[in-house]
Amino acid sequence: MQIASILVKAGMYVSVLLAAGSVINLWLLTELDAAAGRRLRRLAAWSAVVGIVFSALNIPLRAAFFYGGFGGALDPMMLQIALFSPLGLSVEADILGLLGIATIAINRSWTRPVAALGVVLVAISFALRGHATGDPRLALSTLFVIHILAASFWIGGFYPLYDMAERGNEATVRTVERFGQAALVMVGLLVAAGVVILVILAGDPIAVLTQPWGQFLTLKLAVVALLLGLAGLNKLRLTPALAETGNAGPLRASIRWEVAAFLVILLVTATFTSTVAPEHVG
Repeated sequence: MQIASILVKAGMYVSVLLAAGSVINLWLLTELDAAAGRRLRRLAAWSAVVGIVFSALNIPLRAAFFYGGFGGALDPMMLQIALFSPLGLSVEADILGLLGIATIAINRSWTRPVAALGVVLVAISFALRGHATGDPRLALSTLFVIHILAASFWIGGFYPLYDMAERGNEATVRTVERFGQAALVMVGLLVAAGVVILVILAGDPIAVLTQPWGQFLTLKLAVVALLLGLAGLNKLRLTPALAETGNAGPLRASIRWEVAAFLVILLVTATFTSTVAPEHVG
């Protein structure tokens, strides 16, 4: 059951953050051409659909956990308990937000604010479960919303940057530079919120390292450090090189490595929250 939980959570993290992040970057990256914008809208919509499926699967999985076996996934009473638990409320907010995001595929004037509201609901949904429900509730919830929005921005920027980099023109350079400027703020918020969450939940960071969940967290932080190094390389070396030569090959290769690192982070997070997370943080 743990393996199923890990796979469902990992799938949910990837699809939900990608859906939300695609909408954020549609708003932010104004230099995207019509074809790139179209592809990014489709990515946001399809990611939202996949995210709805993975999010909904959390309910029968939780019912199975309550029941003590996979039989609980079909038990009406266990399903009802799961549906009305904090996780159920979180999933409901998440699915509602993803439905709003999916409307971005229509590309009408009203769909952008609806999709933006969907992004906010998705971020809030993560503040309704697990770690975020501890004390102090308001501080943790706010930090988790910031953390999710910043992570969504980052993962949602990979595809449009990779897509536009292929062109190697001035619009490409402006797009990459604009993303880099926003990343300075968003990555700072991501790291700061993550550090404060860790301090609140762990208390003594040194003692954390002696616990299995602390070791998972250390692995996650090591991959985050690698990801930050790749992001710095993109901004300081590869983006100026792209502007000078028009050769996007090194930048596109770096983006592929960033995607791989982010997938490792989300898989580690899914494993951590499904197996060794401390009881007091859910």
